[in-house]
Amino acid sequence: MRAVSLCSLPLQPMIRLLRLTSLFFLPFSLGSCSEEEQVVPPQAAAPAGLSAAMLAHLETDSVRLTPVRVDLHLEGRVVPDADRTTAVFPLVGGVIEKVPVSLGDRVERGQVLAIIRSTHMAELAQQRTEAEVNLSTAKQRLATVHDMHTSAMASAQELALARAALQKAQDELTRLRRQTEVYGPEGGRYVLRAPQAGIITEKKAAEGMQFSPEQVGNLFTLADLRDVWVLADVFQSDIEKVRTGLPVEVRTLSYPDQVFTGQVDRVFNLLNPESKTMQVRVRLPNPNHQLKPGMYARLRLQNTSAEQLPAVPSTSLVFANGQRYALVVQQGKAVETRPVAVHYSSGGLSYLRSGLEPGEQVISSNPLLLYKELND
Repeated sequence: MRAVSLCSLPLQPMIRLLRLTSLFFLPFSLGSCSEEEQVVPPQAAAPAGLSAAMLAHLETDSVRLTPVRVDLHLEGRVVPDADRTTAVFPLVGGVIEKVPVSLGDRVERGQVLAIIRSTHMAELAQQRTEAEVNLSTAKQRLATVHDMHTSAMASAQELALARAALQKAQDELTRLRRQTEVYGPEGGRYVLRAPQAGIITEKKAAEGMQFSPEQVGNLFTLADLRDVWVLADVFQSDIEKVRTGLPVEVRTLSYPDQVFTGQVDRVFNLLNPESKTMQVRVRLPNPNHQLKPGMYARLRLQNTSAEQLPAVPSTSLVFANGQRYALVVQQGKAVETRPVAVHYSSGGLSYLRSGLEPGEQVISSNPLLLYKELND
């Protein structure tokens, strides 16, 4: 540790210090240094500090006792929100006549996804027509029996049977109408419609394809991308640093200058049997659909611990000869070159194990230049 006195410096160090002051474009008065003062050995000189004018133009920062913030960097990928993702299954089999949408298209709720020609729909249409005829016949039969019962030509039992037949015909037609509404037939075709608005993320349907529901499964998958998930893997050594609610910054290759902010939405408390990592989930708003499923993402989780240490801006420290130093402004305007031990650096701050105390002032502007002038 060294303190510097301008008037007590030998000639050559004095010249170097004058060059330093010229970097700050400030006048530096030599005072009334005498010939004798210049030849006094450095170890015999009393320490004197920088002038008030020079200190006024130097940027300093206070050492603060601060909770240690640990940043965890993870790799992840963008996936659709599973709670807003829907697989679209056909209710009947047949031959696909038309598919007016493509993979990646945005569709609205109720929009036609496919038109399917199906024998089941033809049979349903025929059954509905027959049910309508049966209902009309049952109404006529009831009217006739009612008139005959009024004229004592039909018994009460016959009238009751006619009413039961009418009710049965009405129930059958109602059943077929509801079934028709579910299938949504148009001209004897089955129309597959979007159950929600979203992006088509999976498409198995093709014109001319013949299928049965048991064979094909879902024909489409729709994802609402107004919100997306970012899934990332955490190594076992970092599990203790992760918890729900932690703020997260997400960056992507597609938008390198844009930072998406969110928080850890869920921690999956299971390890992947192959990679031996644990997965965390971040939910991000995506109103403009900038984030696409499958995008690669870099995550920075910000975790603040209960431990508090003295902290200074990382730019105020100088690394030289395998050691980090801080330039400490002491009382009397002296500048001391003091070695420090850095525990951790994050977010532009360096947390110190030793070397500085809270409340001390360190030089934060051009510390390397000042260090070289004071210590070369």
